[in-house]
Amino acid sequence: MNGKMHLLEIYDADDYEGPNPVRIIGECVIHGPENTPYYIVRPEQPMEYAGGTIEHMALRTHYETDPIDRATGSVCTVGIALTRPGRDYVPGECFGFSDFPFWHVGKVHPCEES
Repeated sequence: MNGKMHLLEIYDADDYEGPNPVRIIGECVIHGPENTPYYIVRPEQPMEYAGGTIEHMALRTHYETDPIDRATGSVCTVGIALTRPGRDYVPGECFGFSDFPFWHVGKVHPCEES
């Protein structure tokens, strides 16, 4: 777990009524569909969406030329996928398309802890 703090802006979020941007905490990088790296993050405060709670999100760089390090350590446009409730995402394991339903595009920014 890396514990880095970020702000996540969610673009075109007409179907989401919670705070925007959202403070998130980085957890780890895992291998997702087609061995693409995904950055697993969790909201600092609970996020309600579609009748449930978002426990974690999986971020991937939006542009193929951006390495995952850009999402974990600087400002980066990202694809935001939702994760399955109660699922553990462990580095070293590979995950498939059904593990990460695409949600929105956004931008992640590093931020200071408060």
